[in-house]
Amino acid sequence: MAAQYEQIARDLRERIASGEYAPGTALPLMRDIAAEYGVSDITVRKAYGLLTREGLIESRRRTGVFVRELPDRVRLTVRNRQIERDELGYYSGPEVQHWRALPHPGGEQTRVTTAPAPADVADILGVETGTEMTVRRRIIGDQNIETHRQLADSWIPAWVTEEVPALAGNTGAGGMYDRVEEWAGRPLEWREEVSARMPSPEEASALLMPDTGVPLLRAVRVTVLPARRKQPERVVEVQDVRMSAELFAVGYPVPRGDSAKWPVRPATSDYYQADAPAD
Repeated sequence: MAAQYEQIARDLRERIASGEYAPGTALPLMRDIAAEYGVSDITVRKAYGLLTREGLIESRRRTGVFVRELPDRVRLTVRNRQIERDELGYYSGPEVQHWRALPHPGGEQTRVTTAPAPADVADILGVETGTEMTVRRRIIGDQNIETHRQLADSWIPAWVTEEVPALAGNTGAGGMYDRVEEWAGRPLEWREEVSARMPSPEEASALLMPDTGVPLLRAVRVTVLPARRKQPERVVEVQDVRMSAELFAVGYPVPRGDSAKWPVRPATSDYYQADAPAD
């Protein structure tokens, strides 16, 4: 059986979804909700806290608690994740061609430092967690829309910076990918995986995200020199890209696998049978 605050949160959630409490409108005062349900203010505060963590409402100092704009009520910018190129070099999709590096609080546009590799980055690079390596940190965004921005940390293994020292400093025209391709004499390739998590306070601040339950959209892009002859594939960078999941979605094509090449064979079993494969 649901606790009282969970029931109140459920009712308010439904009233928000139905439009009874529209985005931007104030919710009733806690004492009024408490009187409606016959509970204490503490119980209502717990219900409001739950809805705040879900990103549905926000508290505005000295003015009350308001319904936030929901992602399904705001047109998301769909990020088509593909590598493109113009006169400035490579960029990751047509929606961000006009984006530029924004200054960090200290004024620098690219913050180059050494730091211990987090576990997932270290795993991709095949090194021990905490291994010191070069990391290039940037804030990239739309200069005309303040909230349209992303954090991008490029983790670069030691062998790459030894071979291409420019990656530990100013990479020049075209950026790090041009420097690596010039050194290697062949093209790079990329692959990505997308996930979500909650932001740290520092990430939320840098991305101008609200102090509510809005997750990060995280794209981890792996840059490789592909295998050739007797040389195995080599990972030259792991880029950790984070942006607000409230403002952005990821778009990508859904190709047919080899087993689904057209023309297809007629199906021979009923999808709704218990032993049918899951979609």
